[in-house]
Amino acid sequence: MQIAIPRFQFRFVPAMGNVIHPGNFHPVGSQVGAEALVDRTLAAMPERRAAGAGGNWLLVGGSGGFGSAARVVLGAGLGAHTLNASFDAPPQPDSSNKLRKIGSPGHHRSVAIERRLRALGLVARSIHGDAFDPEVRARAISELREHFGGKLHGLVWALAAPRALDPRTGKTVQSALKPLGRPAQIRTFSGRGDGPEDLPRIAEFSLPPGTPEEAVATQYVMGGRIVEIWMEALLAADLISEGFTLITISYRGNPLNAAVYRDGLIGLAKADLEFTTRALHEQLKARVGGRAVAAMGPAVVTEASGGIPGVPFYMAQVLDVMGPRFEDPLASMLRMFGTKLPLGTGEPELDEHGLLRMDDRELAPDVQDEMRRRFERLQVGDALDLGLYQRFMDEYAQTRGFGQPGVDYDAEFDTDAVCRA
Repeated sequence: MQIAIPRFQFRFVPAMGNVIHPGNFHPVGSQVGAEALVDRTLAAMPERRAAGAGGNWLLVGGSGGFGSAARVVLGAGLGAHTLNASFDAPPQPDSSNKLRKIGSPGHHRSVAIERRLRALGLVARSIHGDAFDPEVRARAISELREHFGGKLHGLVWALAAPRALDPRTGKTVQSALKPLGRPAQIRTFSGRGDGPEDLPRIAEFSLPPGTPEEAVATQYVMGGRIVEIWMEALLAADLISEGFTLITISYRGNPLNAAVYRDGLIGLAKADLEFTTRALHEQLKARVGGRAVAAMGPAVVTEASGGIPGVPFYMAQVLDVMGPRFEDPLASMLRMFGTKLPLGTGEPELDEHGLLRMDDRELAPDVQDEMRRRFERLQVGDALDLGLYQRFMDEYAQTRGFGQPGVDYDAEFDTDAVCRA
């Protein structure tokens, strides 16, 4: 089928706190954007290691923002063979729905990354499925034995799923991005209309607190128990090498969104993930001389950014406040593996709580002081600076494959050809 997808389609959903619901994506643009990650890594690390020198790495959630960035740095920069396990909709060639026909952005990111990594002489493979499904773990173990020599040198846990399978019941469990104990006021912005005077405006919403049942569900989906289950399975299968490294990547948030993040339901889950990572560190250290590190990522624009209450407004401001200090997922992973967590050459750079803080630049006092001043200065109903709005929307559109240099978005492409690439 020949189709064209000329522009990013989206809508704001006021009933959910003005979250942004994307309506489409561009597979060619998604692949071009993923290939750019490889090009940037090769430019930043011109003396990359030989193929295989970085060992074998598993990435759970390796098609998303931090996951795909970590995979590219490990592969193109450090010479690692990589296996990705992610839950991305694959293309359905027989579907009459053009979006189902071409799959999902994550699928096309993985296709492009693997194509480039294989061209560098690396093993780069993916398995599709829910990380909470025991069958997916079994398939990962089979892949590692068959294609990766049966030993694993590291695992990057970058899963950011909104829901997960509970294999005990066969039902899906849904997380909730809600405050804990009491309502929270969320500052955000509206979309803009078609007229020159229809500017995006500051809006405020009240989020109700999560229920105890939602808290339990959120901890199940985003907490540490599933990481522990994977590690138990890999250890039982005798796949863990000496000196193994586990890295769990998450986001702690900042003082302006603490009510939803660190002090909210997701904060309970992330605290559980950090605790589990510390426990796994002791286990790995004792059994294989390994380590486990909890890395706190910075605020970045990802596919999920538009769907989290308050995040679009925060991101629109922090992009401007940080300027050249702002790091996208790839820049963050390049710095992490380059200086904060050098593999095989030294100890990780941890804070007093034992956390690896990739959010150090975002949380610098001058950045957060200016962010607070801006939040206080803008009132409900005020127009948001159009440049700040447009920059965020442009970067958000790029996560869906739009706005990539060199892509002709008016041109038709063959859906079968792009899905075979």
